[in-house]
Amino acid sequence: MGTVTMALVAWLLTGTPEAGGPVNPAESPGTFVAKTLTVRGETYVYSVYLPPGYGRGQEWPVILALHGAGSRGTDGQRPRTQSLAEAARVHPERYPAVLVLPQCPPDKEWSGDVADFALEALERTVTEYGGDRKRVYLAGQSMGARGVVQLAARYPERFAAVVAVSGRYLDRSMVSRLKGLPLWMWHGDADAVVPVSESRTLVELLKSAGNKSVRYTELSGLGHDIFDTVYLDQAVSTWLLAQKRGK
Repeated sequence: MGTVTMALVAWLLTGTPEAGGPVNPAESPGTFVAKTLTVRGETYVYSVYLPPGYGRGQEWPVILALHGAGSRGTDGQRPRTQSLAEAARVHPERYPAVLVLPQCPPDKEWSGDVADFALEALERTVTEYGGDRKRVYLAGQSMGARGVVQLAARYPERFAAVVAVSGRYLDRSMVSRLKGLPLWMWHGDADAVVPVSESRTLVELLKSAGNKSVRYTELSGLGHDIFDTVYLDQAVSTWLLAQKRGK
């Protein structure tokens, strides 16, 4: 759990909307809305975070955030405490965006039907809450970092930029499909969970393939759990939300 989590847990676990039914977003900025979605007979849960100031009548940036292995489950709550959601709550001025927070079921990963569920949750959110299709972003940590890179490789035309933190990247064949997509990768050089070589290798492959938009930050002396450090860095939110499809 991140360094700013404890101050938010009481708020997150009480007083937040739990019904997946109709909610008037104009009356509930700065809150999480609980949702469910059935894909091929399996029901999944996700949350949509509406930023302070949210209202109809304008197009909003949308960030699909994929959590790490520790937030898997079916409660719908754990993704709300992942580092990107925490950063958006602590610094709403830095993340004026709608967040889509799907939850990966136990013993699953962000692939196959679960990846399709995440994409469908994103699509429904963009439609329901007035998302700007030129400003749709991916952000992932640990297991979620691999998930967002894989989604970006599948549908590079759908996303404006990607932030991937402490990920393990198994499929090197996706490199060519990421050639023109802005991607900022992060890793701690003392990571004992996922070797830093995972990010180093993918970055070099991307650069060799001609991706001039890839950025890489390696944090000296830090381990796997650098997620708060990344998302609380104002440079990250500024860079991410400055990217736009067709720019």
